Amino acid sequence: MNQMQPDAESPTKATALRVARAIDLAAFVGTELAPGRWRSVTQDEVDQFVALTGDRNWVHTDVERARRELDGATIVPGQLLLALVPALLQEAYVVSGAAQSRAAALRSVRFRCPVRPGDNFRLRARLTLVEQRPRFVQVDVSCDLELNSGQCALKSQRTDVFFD
Repeated sequence: MNQMQPDAESPTKATALRVARAIDLAAFVGTELAPGRWRSVTQDEVDQFVALTGDRNWVHTDVERARRELDGATIVPGQLLLALVPALLQEAYVVSGAAQSRAAALRSVRFRCPVRPGDNFRLRARLTLVEQRPRFVQVDVSCDLELNSGQCALKSQRTDVFFD
């Protein structure tokens, strides 16, 4: 995943919401977090992902056919975009005192428009639930993958992360 050069709109790690304990995020439920940095995925990264997953659909791999039939470029696999969400969330908030965290589920995912190799995108996230459980803290976040055109490419109504 390529990271774009910083610009006036591009936050740094300093803008991530930082808390000592996961339960401290409860004070920010309903808050939209600072958007992440602009990123992009290359065709080479798509090809590597496809090689790992075996998803050889031509819309992801056949650059020449995509130029002819898809108005110019292949489409980044949705599963690749979903796989990036946990890393992108780490730009939105940081729990410094957590021993570990696990992204457990992305629920109610909708792909709104295609992302093409080279398209710039970033994560927009809003905390929706923070709850202490017997052995962990559950943190739910709604996530939008926003293209630099302003379109929402991917929407997850609920992304569950568990902190020990």
